Amino acid sequence: MVFLSTAASAAPITGVVVQGNGDKAQFERALKLSSNMHEVLAKAKFEVVVFGPAIKWLETFSDEVPLIQKVQSEGIKVIACGRTLKSEHMKASDLAPGIPVVPFGAVHILEREKQGWQYFKP
Repeated sequence: MVFLSTAASAAPITGVVVQGNGDKAQFERALKLSSNMHEVLAKAKFEVVVFGPAIKWLETFSDEVPLIQKVQSEGIKVIACGRTLKSEHMKASDLAPGIPVVPFGAVHILEREKQGWQYFKP
């Protein structure tokens, strides 16, 4: 079996934007994979953009807050979609500390791709 090194790629990866939606297991997978990838790509910036029903896992009293805080402490941004907040009748103040809100999560991902970030959907 042959394993390829990430160092063999031509251009360094400077940013990774991860889609964090779906059910609880998919949301947790997005956070854990971001953390694991960040270990290997330590110089890259990481963002997990959360939209759709998964937005509820970002609430202040969610049992996911410890995992969110762990990835935040590693320098990974966890970002909420403002459009989803509105459709779910939530406010930014309902979110756990340190979670910024972008106007439209899917558009934010597209903008990051345009800036040269790599997009990953677990």
